[in-house]
Amino acid sequence: MTLGAYLHVPFCASRCGYCDFNTYTAAELQRDGTTVTAADYHQWLVREIEWTRGQWPGGDPIDTVFIGGGTPTLLAPTQIGAALTALRNHFGLADSAEVTIEANPDSVDQRSLGQIGRAHV
Repeated sequence: MTLGAYLHVPFCASRCGYCDFNTYTAAELQRDGTTVTAADYHQWLVREIEWTRGQWPGGDPIDTVFIGGGTPTLLAPTQIGAALTALRNHFGLADSAEVTIEANPDSVDQRSLGQIGRAHV
């Protein structure tokens, strides 16, 4: 069996009028009465991964990860890495796992892409 994971990062630098996706600017997202910011969103992702692992019966490691949104690359590479580490620790990542991330050209550079790439190895 193959297993894929989708990590949704709903933050955008600004809201585009044409966008129908679940997105928020930095001050808009709240959960359980707490404002969730791009700075701490990875912690919520890790909690969600841990919770999901408790609901999942187990099995093969994840072989496909898609990180979408919003603009996931508004998070720091270390934050993206924390979510990937949580997936690896709780579900396992196949050796040949494909990991892709949505990005806007103005939210990444060669250095940040390299850091994100190293985070999933």
